Amino acid sequence: MKIETYIYLENEDKYVSLSEKEKIKGFVSRKEDFMEDGFLNLDGTITFKNGEKGEIIDFDESDEISPLWHYYKNALIDYLNEGYGEVYYPNAPLEIKFEKKSKNELMLSLENQILICDQKEFLEEFYNAAIKFIEFTDYISEGQYYDDLKEELAVIKNWNENLI
Repeated sequence: MKIETYIYLENEDKYVSLSEKEKIKGFVSRKEDFMEDGFLNLDGTITFKNGEKGEIIDFDESDEISPLWHYYKNALIDYLNEGYGEVYYPNAPLEIKFEKKSKNELMLSLENQILICDQKEFLEEFYNAAIKFIEFTDYISEGQYYDDLKEELAVIKNWNENLI
């Protein structure tokens, strides 16, 4: 199971992985509206890959990346509490759904793409990928950007630690 965040570089019309943080930092240093009123103004996408059990990849519809992380997190927490979670992308008509597939597996779907994964493995990878994103935003904003995603992720981490 692998979850990755990609940032859309408008000037190059391409997506780059967070691992290319120096390239992204160079892009944002030239972007006049990188941060507006405390909000991060970066588009991107989040990919989910689980080998033969499916993948969620959409490089056609980028969206505001920070809210997108929150939307996925909110749908995932709804799933953990209610067995089902859904939400639409912040600025695109794309529906994200989390559903219980079996006792230990969840199913994530985005439009016609489906991924099935062991719930414990998914929660662990989701938490780690989100922390990586938070560290990235802290780095490129030089500590100027803050949101409450890290605190909210504690719910997912605690849930995962309580799974048998």
